[in-house]
Amino acid sequence: MDSGISRENGIASPNNDSIAFVCQRCNCDEETAKTLLKRSKGNPERAVRYLALDSKYIPRLSPRPSPAATATPPRADISSRDGTSRGSTPNEKFRPLPDAEARTPSVHSLRSSECGSNAKSPGLHIVAHYPQFLAPSQNGDLKKIPEVLNAQLDLSNTSEKIPSEGGVTEPNSKDGSPDLELEDDEPGEIEWDLVLPVIPLTQYNIVSNFSGDIQSFSINDLIGAVQNGANIHAVQNYLERFDPTRIREHINDVVKGFPAIFYIVETNKEELLRLWAFYGGDPTATHEESKIPLLAFAIMHSEKIQQDTTPMTTTFLSLGASPDVIPSAFYLPYIQDLPETGPGDDRLTDLTDDNKRWCKGAARDTLARTATLSQRYYLERAIKTKKPSVRQIQVAQKRNAEPLLGIANFLIGQTSAAKTLLDKLLSHLTVPNKKPLVLVFAGPSGHGKTALARCLGNLLSLALEVVDCTTFNREMELFGPRPGLVGADKGSRLNNFLASNHGKRCIVFLDEFDKTNSDIHKTLLLPFDNGEYADRRNQDKIDCSQTIWILATNRHDPIIQTFSADHKQKLFDNNNETEKERLLKQLAKQIKQDFLTNHGSPITGRISAFVPFLPFSEGEQAVIIHRHLLDLGRSIRSPISLTPSSERLIGNIRLRIRRDASVCKLLAKDEYNTDLGARSLLTAVEGIKTLMVEEYLGVDEEIVEGSGMSEFVIDVVGGEVVGRIIPSKTIR
Repeated sequence: MDSGISRENGIASPNNDSIAFVCQRCNCDEETAKTLLKRSKGNPERAVRYLALDSKYIPRLSPRPSPAATATPPRADISSRDGTSRGSTPNEKFRPLPDAEARTPSVHSLRSSECGSNAKSPGLHIVAHYPQFLAPSQNGDLKKIPEVLNAQLDLSNTSEKIPSEGGVTEPNSKDGSPDLELEDDEPGEIEWDLVLPVIPLTQYNIVSNFSGDIQSFSINDLIGAVQNGANIHAVQNYLERFDPTRIREHINDVVKGFPAIFYIVETNKEELLRLWAFYGGDPTATHEESKIPLLAFAIMHSEKIQQDTTPMTTTFLSLGASPDVIPSAFYLPYIQDLPETGPGDDRLTDLTDDNKRWCKGAARDTLARTATLSQRYYLERAIKTKKPSVRQIQVAQKRNAEPLLGIANFLIGQTSAAKTLLDKLLSHLTVPNKKPLVLVFAGPSGHGKTALARCLGNLLSLALEVVDCTTFNREMELFGPRPGLVGADKGSRLNNFLASNHGKRCIVFLDEFDKTNSDIHKTLLLPFDNGEYADRRNQDKIDCSQTIWILATNRHDPIIQTFSADHKQKLFDNNNETEKERLLKQLAKQIKQDFLTNHGSPITGRISAFVPFLPFSEGEQAVIIHRHLLDLGRSIRSPISLTPSSERLIGNIRLRIRRDASVCKLLAKDEYNTDLGARSLLTAVEGIKTLMVEEYLGVDEEIVEGSGMSEFVIDVVGGEVVGRIIPSKTIR
């Protein structure tokens, strides 16, 4: 049949014959027929299929309940700081985990996201891996996101334009449903444009922490509130009103064609995702019609909202989502510059797997644009990390420590250290006793010792006390004066922390422990031995048997660095985990012997385990650079303000990185120092920041508020990292 689009005065509109054809076949009115023809680009046959598809794709009745056999992750009974369990009754409190501030180190507001490349190189077309707040481009040109998306979707002649800013996206069709594309060569297959339907806000004002009477739990009401900005506290307050069993029956219901958890991912708030999973939300959900898995949606959604979704990706992996739903060629190896349309067909050998059939056409291209270096790293790490055993999961659930099972997904490097911590803590929890867990974290400065301790505390909602041992010369300075001495009634920070956590699980992190003296060691012998300590203020007996003591030291750096250099291939480049584990046990024995030589047998004999921290591999160094560069990108995107009280002279800039892996590897190679670790890599990021400011000031324009978005492009040219500012007026 001929095209159903005619042109009058240069304006495209459906012709009368096509309108009549669609009206007759669909039994619909003229306006509906025109809408269908516009969506189908004038193809009457396809317009008819669209109507039939809509009827199937978006249910018009109430959402169906989740099947009884719906797979959900084991529900975590998250313990509170007072030792009570949360999760078995509606009134129990949920603590968002982990804390964003503790998840990664932060310097000058630097954090991580995604970036990359779109430049062309001889024989290989490279795509730009930009953070979601950057403009993608298919051909190397710099374009704003709405222009690119509209061009890709061929929406130039319709009203279904993609908005230019984030937030709740307006639907592409009148009924609020997302657009569906039917591939010509596969009539039954559906391509989804990654836009979720808009769910109207009901009379129940969940957004404003509604406190009135609510008769029954409604997943539609809740999702509508979430789309309209309800924060985690409002959602939690609503969920706590109902029987948890009732919530679990409906938490995975379908709302306008999509599992409810898809709308949670749309918010890009990982703490809300954890709350949803806490109540039984399924992190392995899939959109039935397009077959796109939730993990893939979390990655690709970044393009729509122009935000970093790496934290959502890592949270999914920690909750049990399998990276196997993503074709392996996209992230094996992770340290690669992805071609413009993703890996070649010769590498995509697993696309015929049932859980990967979704990765074709527009979805495949979008994944190539949005799967950034950080996300590729975590996907590879997850696929190579040994899963917890059934018994480990069982013990973790019974001891309110289930979030600990995913701790490796929140770190860069130190996979072996995270595994050792997990194994030792679960073993300790399996057979409780009065002797607390005492660990030595040994490794160079800036290699994740404090980060792992903070991650442990955040995942288990444990109080953490970090003590800098370099500031104490005497035992009483650390623990407080003994009774009868001046100041005994005030105690000390450590003394008072132990007293306030009497009988509770908590963490004491003694940094630079090698700087302590024998008097401090003697005082620690009793709490290390039987979990008892006397409060210096009143001599009350304190139970610290559940305290996790971590002694951090870099005294053994020469041993670790020499050992790492001698076994570099087996420790960093070999996938033989058994051999790597054998070598690390050997290294731990050497560290223990050196610790014994320096600190003596009394304190050494009370250590539960020695945990080596290795230097970062070349790939891990690049990922750390990538993370901090995109924190820089987030900070410079903020709008310019000339108001004296909130002055910001640099802003409205998108950071764009061509060839993310190549750029970050080169920066890391020039700056990484094993003695300084991640701190040395921050020097490289500061260099890029300085370059960006110089380029910004070199633009011969006045700084004004409300100006368009400029772009700062980073690339590798002639073996060097270069950057340049592209003013807003030159961006098409």
